[in-house]
Amino acid sequence: MMKEMDVTSLWIGMLAQLKQALPPTIYNTWIEPSLLPYSYENNQLILDTAQQFLRTYLSKNYLEDLKQAALAVTGTPTEIKLICSAKEPIPTEPAVAETIHIKDTGEPQSVAKKEPLQPLSLRDTANTIDSAPDLLIKEAKSLPITENTTPENQLDASYTFDNFIVGNSNRLAVAKAFAVADAPGRKEFNPLYIYGASGLGKTHLMHAIGHRILEKFPHMRLRSITSEDFVNEFIKCIQDKNTESFRRQYRNIDVLLVDDIQFLGRGDKDSSKEEFFHTFNKLQQDKKQIVLTSDRPPLDIERMEERLRSRFQSGSVAWIDPPDLETRTAILKTWAEKIHLSIDNESINYIAANVSENIRELSGAFNNIQVLASAEKAPVTLSMTQRAIRYLVNNQEEKKYVSTDEIINTVCQFYSVTYKDIMGKKKTKDIALPRQIAMYLCRELTEHTYPHIGTVFGGRDHTTVMHACSKISQKMNENDHFKESIDKLKQHALHGDN
Repeated sequence: MMKEMDVTSLWIGMLAQLKQALPPTIYNTWIEPSLLPYSYENNQLILDTAQQFLRTYLSKNYLEDLKQAALAVTGTPTEIKLICSAKEPIPTEPAVAETIHIKDTGEPQSVAKKEPLQPLSLRDTANTIDSAPDLLIKEAKSLPITENTTPENQLDASYTFDNFIVGNSNRLAVAKAFAVADAPGRKEFNPLYIYGASGLGKTHLMHAIGHRILEKFPHMRLRSITSEDFVNEFIKCIQDKNTESFRRQYRNIDVLLVDDIQFLGRGDKDSSKEEFFHTFNKLQQDKKQIVLTSDRPPLDIERMEERLRSRFQSGSVAWIDPPDLETRTAILKTWAEKIHLSIDNESINYIAANVSENIRELSGAFNNIQVLASAEKAPVTLSMTQRAIRYLVNNQEEKKYVSTDEIINTVCQFYSVTYKDIMGKKKTKDIALPRQIAMYLCRELTEHTYPHIGTVFGGRDHTTVMHACSKISQKMNENDHFKESIDKLKQHALHGDN
């Protein structure tokens, strides 16, 4: 009988299998950095995840892939259990058999007590995510606030990872946020720059990073502030002739979180920008973590010095898109469950379909419905929902949905090219332009993110899609005839020959 291999050897072999079997974006974001080998005995492999939402997501989406990888390495079927060390009892030395209960299954599992292994590695999750959105968190649970969470830190107790809904629109940003929170100061994530339109959850994610850092590293000194408050504090210290005190506050810390950094560029006070530049440099050189949020990419911040903009993108940049239909639906269901609101699926689907700009707008619509249901002392129905949010949907064009395949086929027919041409690597003008137009229309007519569209178009990088959209938009602004052609294509994609 073949001797059972040790857990580390098995996991290394499985990683090799999974790296070949899964798309790089999935492997680099959800597999290699998210799982640790814990134990392997009697054909049962136990893997540890750092977060409950990771355990839920991986169990639902990649358990079979893990089993296939284990089978390829061992040659025998292997039972795989995922546990969360933050939520469940983890066996420790000495190696004595003990019965523990894995949450959700309630089944006793006999495992040997031992110290959890250290991570094999934690790679940069800079690649994009293309997997389907999922409702990962069912309940809103705040992390305990440590003694370091002082009023000066201004961390909102309700902004934690546990109540942040993950979907295609924010998955990359969440993955990078976890990487920062679990290992602050790493060069490839310092600074972490998160951008997106107002109301998409940037501040929530930044505060979640702060809470998790203080939970894991209670000795760390953390400061959370808006760029506007940074400027105001600095000006006051100049007036009080107390700039040294200001510098001590901001340069002798371990973590700096700055919200809405774009406002730093709008101010007329060059001295404030100069002070932030030196503060940034000092913290980065000392390997102290910096997290910035903005409503635009670093290079698009107006009236910001080039030396600051280049530093903002010297670590890792992540974006948050407006939530797609499935994510909006998941958010609404979570809110309803949290307050025990009786609402049918038809109503939830109606809200999700008609309120799509950002989470704040979605929250406003939900609150209106909740107030109306409370006033009428009745369960929420579609009729009630339509009355409650009619101010949002009046005068709007009826929602039309079109698939990426329908868009691509429309473009192919219009330009007399083949689907294979669009998906291929040819860069001749007669192929490249229709491909860029198809990418632009997919972005305009669907709710798919840049990464998802890149995946649709043969696994292209999201920056390729962004460039295509920018180029087509610019050409439409410069050429009325071209704009008319694109508008006709839009109508044909939406309505067919009608």
